[in-house]
Amino acid sequence: MQQNNPIIELTMEQTSQLRQIWISHGPDLRPDDFTFGKVKLSRPQAKLTKNQVYRMMMTLAETGYDDIPEWMLELTDPQELK
Repeated sequence: MQQNNPIIELTMEQTSQLRQIWISHGPDLRPDDFTFGKVKLSRPQAKLTKNQVYRMMMTLAETGYDDIPEWMLELTDPQELK
């Protein structure tokens, strides 16, 4: 199961960018989604599972946010089989 949902440590820049986006969209988010993101992004370098990154990306998309960072899309892309 862990291989399908790896833990991803964001860089400080990625964490800061996502935190800024998340906080600015706080009024548009459901309270439980906002709290989840606020807690996960409270570290200088957030640690999220791949599924959590996907959840945050989809939550932002549901608010109508169209500028999803490219790195989030890359992190959730399907991996090639080797």
